[in-house]
Amino acid sequence: FHALYPLRRGMSREELKSRLKMTGKVFNLVLSLAAAEGQIVEEGETVRLSEHEVRFTAEQQKKADALFTSFRRHPYTTPSYAECEASVGPGVLTALIEQGRLVKISDDVLYLPETYREMIERVIAHLKSEGTITVGQVRDMFTASRKYALALMTHLDELRITKRVGDERVLRPGFESRLPW
Repeated sequence: FHALYPLRRGMSREELKSRLKMTGKVFNLVLSLAAAEGQIVEEGETVRLSEHEVRFTAEQQKKADALFTSFRRHPYTTPSYAECEASVGPGVLTALIEQGRLVKISDDVLYLPETYREMIERVIAHLKSEGTITVGQVRDMFTASRKYALALMTHLDELRITKRVGDERVLRPGFESRLPW
């Protein structure tokens, strides 16, 4: 699997179990033993050989660096997912997301992790101060288009940090425990 897909972090547990044609109980036992012996690493729902590490070629890294430069130049109006995929390739883009070097908040919107955090913190600060926020206010806050503002607010709704009430958003009680960091 690693030879075929060198840019993937690993294989999903379910795919591995299916390929090995094992029952759940036996599969879990085998994985536990292999992990205890240091042969594999389990990361959430992904399994990889302990020696596997995603490495970009010099050309792939150059393209990724150019993409990051573009994200820093326009942090709130970043290239679309399709544009990112066209510039670095689907495998590299998936790897950058899996590594946490890019954060995907919708099918079309990605941010650098530091921008993502800053945006969430600014929206929360506004909500704590004012009580409500609209997509238009978020758009103006970041000098971005409605597409980006709506994607961010929909994402915060999905994380259960905010709640939509009519055209406004409010903070949900206990939102702190659902922050993505």
